[in-house]
Amino acid sequence: MKTRFRYFDFSLFIAVLMLVGISSIMIYSASVWNRGDYANSGLFYRQLVYAGIGIVVYFIATMFRYENFRKPNILYGLYFVSVVLLFITWAMPPLNGARAWLIIGSFTIQPVEIAKFVLILLLANYYHQLWNGELKGLPGRLGRAAITKKGIRAQFGAFFMIPVIYFFFPYAIAINGQPDMGGLFVLGAIMFLMWLAVGAPLRIIVPAVLAGFGLVYLMFTTIFSENQRSRIEVVFNPFMDPEGYGHQLLMSIISIVHGGLTGVGLGNSYQKYGYLPEPETDYIMSIIAEELGFIGVVVVLALLFFIAFRAVNIANHSDSHFAMFVSFGIAAQIMVQTGINIGAMSGWFPGTGVTLPLVSYGGTSLIMTMGILGVLSSISMRNRHREATKRAEIREKSAENVQSSSLHVVR
Repeated sequence: MKTRFRYFDFSLFIAVLMLVGISSIMIYSASVWNRGDYANSGLFYRQLVYAGIGIVVYFIATMFRYENFRKPNILYGLYFVSVVLLFITWAMPPLNGARAWLIIGSFTIQPVEIAKFVLILLLANYYHQLWNGELKGLPGRLGRAAITKKGIRAQFGAFFMIPVIYFFFPYAIAINGQPDMGGLFVLGAIMFLMWLAVGAPLRIIVPAVLAGFGLVYLMFTTIFSENQRSRIEVVFNPFMDPEGYGHQLLMSIISIVHGGLTGVGLGNSYQKYGYLPEPETDYIMSIIAEELGFIGVVVVLALLFFIAFRAVNIANHSDSHFAMFVSFGIAAQIMVQTGINIGAMSGWFPGTGVTLPLVSYGGTSLIMTMGILGVLSSISMRNRHREATKRAEIREKSAENVQSSSLHVVR
């Protein structure tokens, strides 16, 4: 273990710690009003506990051999548990208009956070098997035809239909029953970005994207509730309902404008005093923008983008398709959630309850995010150990070649 720890990815871990530190400070500031209870630090202390658990989970995941996630009993066991947990939420009382949480005493667990990581593992394992010819049965036949013959129907089935039907649809059915359209959109976006990463042909991706837009429009006109449609409509005109669905967006925009370049100072936000609802969760970046200004927002985004690009770099240095696709999937999740959260607080995307990774208040989100980044750290350590071993072997072989050479340098 000491030998492996020599290759620990400190840059990744430091970026994670910096974001968790900023998160703790900003949650303390943003939750000072705490739904009308002034100077109640309960959410801050809870977040510190979650952060402590998250750090432990990060190191456990770092030491865990990520290849074990490919074992069927582990992989499909996680899949089964995550789907069951999502269906159990249907029996829970609604919170904020959705049954997206398991309520256990005073604690809540959001199973969709678990589903995000499990979907990444499922897709990474499936596409690893696809590219390495390990699939059996109908998926195997389609896979061989898609890779060798490059038939459009085989590619459509192998790259698109099988993973959608086998892995995505059960999640979609369970999440739609909550409903949690934000979580469902994140899963769909992760899947789309992983299609790009695994080499799915554009002639398959483009029709799939068009079909996806058509499906969203169909859901908007037929399935979405009045609440969900209103959340989308206020993006185009937040003043249509300034005291209702548009209120949170308007207060968020006021926070951003009030902060300006350098902010009003840590702890000096006005919007957190009951004007911006629940500022410590989905809209914590609005409080960062108000108190720390544009500079504070850039620092947070730079750290998040660093983690995402670090994940892509780790993927590019991986020696297996599985490790590569898992790393790309983690990068996709970080980028998607960041994009949706920033879009929601600035008026470019509907408010969907998607958290800002490592920054928003929430135990399940923080612990699971640190867990998947621990898996990324494990892949990075394996890459560094393998590359260091190769360099040592090259140096040793070079030294042997020099010694065995018949040429001698005369000094």
